[in-house]
Amino acid sequence: MRRVTKRLEPEVLKLNCEEWSAIYLADKQNPTKKYRYRHPEIKAALKQETADKCVYCESKIGHNTPGDVEHMTPSSVDASLHFVWSNLTIACTECNRRKNDYFDAQKPFLNPYVDDVEGRLIHLGPLVCWSPGDELAEMTVRILELSEMKREALIARKVEKIEQLNNAVARLRSCNELMRELMAIAIEKMKAVDAEYSGMIRSISATYCI
Repeated sequence: MRRVTKRLEPEVLKLNCEEWSAIYLADKQNPTKKYRYRHPEIKAALKQETADKCVYCESKIGHNTPGDVEHMTPSSVDASLHFVWSNLTIACTECNRRKNDYFDAQKPFLNPYVDDVEGRLIHLGPLVCWSPGDELAEMTVRILELSEMKREALIARKVEKIEQLNNAVARLRSCNELMRELMAIAIEKMKAVDAEYSGMIRSISATYCI
């Protein structure tokens, strides 16, 4: 999980949010009125601000899922936020399904747009843990099952990224000057905020003093 900056509201939502909300609140079960937040312009804007990644596990959207528009505060808790831009993000189907309609005002889910998620989560290889005593970070990790073998595909993909990093580090330390420069560039790209699982790569790179 990486910190995310909210971008400008897409024009289609800016123009229609109030009307769509009123119509939806009058008839919540009508799928045509309920799912207008899936508009291509809205989804494209969300993917752009998260660098085409799930806001929670950092899997690239499109790798094994088209991505789901996610309500950070569930509509079952506050229907008035159903089309509110600040409440929308994008998540992979696996994370979205696990988070579901979780909401607890006293124990809120970590919010990548607000919270210091990079300082509150700890990466132990492909597993995600939490700073000792940080109950909210622990709850978020447990609900998303970010370190559970139930998410075998996620962990397997993260192991592949670690292997790529380790190969680059080995070549960085043993090759000629040109190759070292190329490997240094490759590692920086893997650590960039828009790269898949870059939170993990950034953490592991720090242990290598890179």
